[in-house]
Amino acid sequence: MPLLRRALNLFSRSRVDREIDVELASHIEMRMEDNLAAGMTPEDARRDALLRFGNPTATKERVVNVDVAPFLASIWSDISYTCRQLVRNPGFALTAILVLALGICASTAIFAFVDAVLITPLPYKSPSRLVALFESTPLGPRFHLSHLDYLDWKKLNHVFTSVEAFDQNTLALQTATGVQRTEGVTVGAGFFRLLGITPVLGRDFRPGDDTAGAPRTVILTYSAWEKRFGKQDEVLRRTVTLNGASNVIVGVLPQWFQFAPAGAAEFWMPLQSSPKPEDRGEHGMLAFARLRDGVSLQIASADMTTIAQQLAKQYPDADEGRGATVVPLTELIVGSLRPTLLLLLSGAALLLLIACVNVSGLLLVRLQSRQRELAVRGALGASAARLTR
Repeated sequence: MPLLRRALNLFSRSRVDREIDVELASHIEMRMEDNLAAGMTPEDARRDALLRFGNPTATKERVVNVDVAPFLASIWSDISYTCRQLVRNPGFALTAILVLALGICASTAIFAFVDAVLITPLPYKSPSRLVALFESTPLGPRFHLSHLDYLDWKKLNHVFTSVEAFDQNTLALQTATGVQRTEGVTVGAGFFRLLGITPVLGRDFRPGDDTAGAPRTVILTYSAWEKRFGKQDEVLRRTVTLNGASNVIVGVLPQWFQFAPAGAAEFWMPLQSSPKPEDRGEHGMLAFARLRDGVSLQIASADMTTIAQQLAKQYPDADEGRGATVVPLTELIVGSLRPTLLLLLSGAALLLLIACVNVSGLLLVRLQSRQRELAVRGALGASAARLTR
């Protein structure tokens, strides 16, 4: 409490000064009365009292240092002096503030962008356990797989808790004004459970919704619900015609939900098709999976490579020379942007450094005009640290 009181006295210095002046005057008056009682003349009594207490200003400063934290008082004094100097030199003040503001704002904006892409985890359940699955060929490590290969990978693997298909489609949406082109995605029925996403309205796809012949259902993105259906709660169980087929709306995704590979897709539908044996050579599908607890990326890659080699021997016409690639979902989304973003972040730091150097140059120029002032301060006893501050 005493320390807090001394800190608070810093902001009521005028009151403290008045109290000290009153107390000093009372002590001088009492000393004068004692001198008068001792037989001194009024002039000698006053002179002796003043000599006894010394310089009133110095005495006041000593008392203030006891009642107000000295370090805080010096800081507050320097801040007040700084503000007065800025007001007296508006050109210098505005230039320095503008240069620093531009550097700080630009650096903050760039860092916020890099943070959202590189540093902040993906907004899914345990995002570090999510991976993307590709087929590899002699031409490269990342190629789409066929529907039949996806079903075999899902059935034969020992390293994933779930594997779900993903495919983008351009859809023809039937509206009151005619047919409109829009984007959609077909996924396995467990895709949103794989990511840990729960619709804000309605339900997720159920097991079996992605089998051939199951009732056709669709989940809306939040933007599609807002733009095309006016955010009506009654949208559930309504039908929407996509590619000439009626689909029952069963849910609406959260507003924040974004899945980079899906782009601007508005409609999410379960994958419903019965692939034929000859379709194994049609490679146009992605797959996403969640690693089992304790399974590393290297173990998963080895397991999937073994399965791919097995399928290559079993179906040489479609899968010969094809392997498997397991990629963390974060790497798939960020991809080749990482070096560019790191370079951008380095540029932001350099920009802020340049702004600070420019302001330092302005301060050095002003320092030349303050040499006399600083010399006087030093002669009066100011420390090097106080002068620097």
